[in-house]
Amino acid sequence: MTEEEKEREEAALKELDVLTAAYEEAKKPFDEARDALHSAIIKHLMARNARPGRVADHTPYDRNHIRRIANAAGVPPLREPTVRSAKSRT
Repeated sequence: MTEEEKEREEAALKELDVLTAAYEEAKKPFDEARDALHSAIIKHLMARNARPGRVADHTPYDRNHIRRIANAAGVPPLREPTVRSAKSRT
């Protein structure tokens, strides 16, 4: 690799480092807002203030994603399953 190629590579990598840092810095407010929204979703589902479908109506997520957030946080379902597996009837 020639000296000129090394300088071009170094300049390119430096530019990428600067832009990556700017990207990461710009992403922080988004991450904080998303985390706050997820916390509120979990809080209200745990307190049974609203059903997942209603929560979805007031967030940028559909009810299936609301359920995924709730499941990941350990929010219990609103009701127990009513259908039993035929395999468990022994």
